Amino acid sequence: MTILAMAKQFNQRPSQVINLTNDYEAFCFDEACVYIMSEMNKEDAQEPRFENDTPRNNDDLIEYFKSNN
Repeated sequence: MTILAMAKQFNQRPSQVINLTNDYEAFCFDEACVYIMSEMNKEDAQEPRFENDTPRNNDDLIEYFKSNN
């Protein structure tokens, strides 16, 4: 949400805030941000849920080292 707040504060596109240089990627990112903002502005808006697939430990790395030793 910080990116959206910064973009609004500085009157820039969200893709400019994170310095996306590829035009198509910037368009897609801006479009996704517009969708998120429009959903948040609805009267019965729900808090966005972002999935966190990041492992909380290094078991994957340990297994990689064991199998590629």
